[in-house]
Amino acid sequence: MFFMIGMLVFVVAAIAVTYKVMLGYTALSFALKIPLLLILVLVWLSPMLVSGVRHLPAQFNGLFYVILYKTSYFLLGFVLVLFMLLVVRDVIWQILFLITKNKMLDPDNAQHIQLLNIITLGVSFVISLYGLWGAYKTPLVRYLTIEDEKIKEPVRLVMASDIHINQTTSLQHIQKIIDQINAQNPDYILLGGDIADDEPKYALDKVKMLSKLKAKKIYVSLGNHEFYHRPYAWMIKFNDLGFLLLHNTGEELEKTGVFVGGVPDVHSTNQVNYQKALGHAKNKYTILLSHTPADFKTIDKSLFDIQLSGHTHGAQIFPFQFLTKNANNGYLSGLYEENGAKLFVSNGAGFWGIPMRILAPSDIVVMDLKPKNDKSAH
Repeated sequence: MFFMIGMLVFVVAAIAVTYKVMLGYTALSFALKIPLLLILVLVWLSPMLVSGVRHLPAQFNGLFYVILYKTSYFLLGFVLVLFMLLVVRDVIWQILFLITKNKMLDPDNAQHIQLLNIITLGVSFVISLYGLWGAYKTPLVRYLTIEDEKIKEPVRLVMASDIHINQTTSLQHIQKIIDQINAQNPDYILLGGDIADDEPKYALDKVKMLSKLKAKKIYVSLGNHEFYHRPYAWMIKFNDLGFLLLHNTGEELEKTGVFVGGVPDVHSTNQVNYQKALGHAKNKYTILLSHTPADFKTIDKSLFDIQLSGHTHGAQIFPFQFLTKNANNGYLSGLYEENGAKLFVSNGAGFWGIPMRILAPSDIVVMDLKPKNDKSAH
């Protein structure tokens, strides 16, 4: 409730600021400003409006919906970037004028405002295109090597999370992620939640592409977005694909001395049980697959050696890193260590909502686990 109120306040403020700065000082007629304001409002409210198209007749729920969805969310990203640039620009502008008292920097100079508005529009569009490229490019590979006396044999794991496959996800984008994972030659693959982000009837055919992943075994745990879209149906579908669902369960990876246990997203269900997931892992190097990193702060760290999480997307779009980190108990991206246990947070292999990644690149995580003092390569 508080989140929705906060978002509404932010959207109204963004619309007001953007309208005032971009149109308030122009010579455009009032009759022309009104439709421009309406377009601005529609773009900011596009997620809510686009979701309504899903309930229209079938002819509007296919290619038309995909085009509308992708276009509206890109424009939403564009106006978000534009709003942030306008705020930063005008704050710097005001400060420079107060310091220098130079009349050329007078913020009330309408001619300067119009010129800078054109420049800001252009820069915002370029940044938005860069963000679009960042969202769809091949995920980076982040490597993590761990040596431990509990590990009996070298083993390579690849963890991927937050692919967010839905009706609009392109087949090429999914294939790019699959190819990048397979290129690492993993022994085992861990899918850390938010793999599917739609109801099975809309996204199952695309999720089935993940059957092309190559490993001895593929494990999956549920994220918050699976819980938004019929989680028990997705449990069945993942099982049909041959994936092993880690739902308060776990097992040793053959005789490697490595144990993997997983729990469902802790913010989506009250049925999370770490003891059931990890209780049989005595004297083994233990990995906890938990979608949300926030729980690392409070859980019993004697149960595991490292937790693998996603969820944060690395904030996805700069400069939201501070807010995202604060919302996840101080964890955002990369490796953390507390009380003898480690946490690795992936930025995720895909994106959610706005098709942009700005200074928060997508990634997959390659973990090379080796016996202590073992010098062999994978």
